[in-house]
Amino acid sequence: MILEDEVLVAFDLAGIVEDEGCEVVGPYHDVPEALAALEDCVPDLAILDVNLGSNTSEPVAQKLETMKVPFAFVTGYSSGKAKVPARFPEAPCLPKPVQPREIVRLMRDELERSDSDG
Repeated sequence: MILEDEVLVAFDLAGIVEDEGCEVVGPYHDVPEALAALEDCVPDLAILDVNLGSNTSEPVAQKLETMKVPFAFVTGYSSGKAKVPARFPEAPCLPKPVQPREIVRLMRDELERSDSDG
């Protein structure tokens, strides 16, 4: 799952994920869209932009945590200003601009971790 309000960034992330042979759920551009999607599917992993205009991805992160779905944040803010990721200390947080190799490494690490947990 990808939740990112900047359309070009969202499609770049989707392309990176698809190039690795994975199916993308989304990309979604706001919290209501993403929460509605989670009613119909359980993704293997989610990539969440922290700030979505005047909102944050925190409600989606909370839902994913309840569902035991691994997720990671991407943010353009320094870690000191990124309060949402601090509420989820187990979730990786990548700085923007995100390099494709970082997304690939994140996907592999998180999917391997969830495979070994399950």
